[in-house]
Amino acid sequence: MDFKEINSGGRKLHNHPSGDPTPSRADIEMTKQIIDTAQPLGIAVHDHIIIGRKGNASMKGLLLI
Repeated sequence: MDFKEINSGGRKLHNHPSGDPTPSRADIEMTKQIIDTAQPLGIAVHDHIIIGRKGNASMKGLLLI
């Protein structure tokens, strides 16, 4: 197994202190920028999950990425 196989993808996770896990426009745009930057390097962004007191939100699950 080489380095590329080990580091070929990732997930982003952060919290919203407000408690509402709904992705903001800034969250969505930043995630798209990360995807656009990572793609030429062969790195996949599998999901971006936002945690809040009222639950969590998966951008992949919401079909935002």
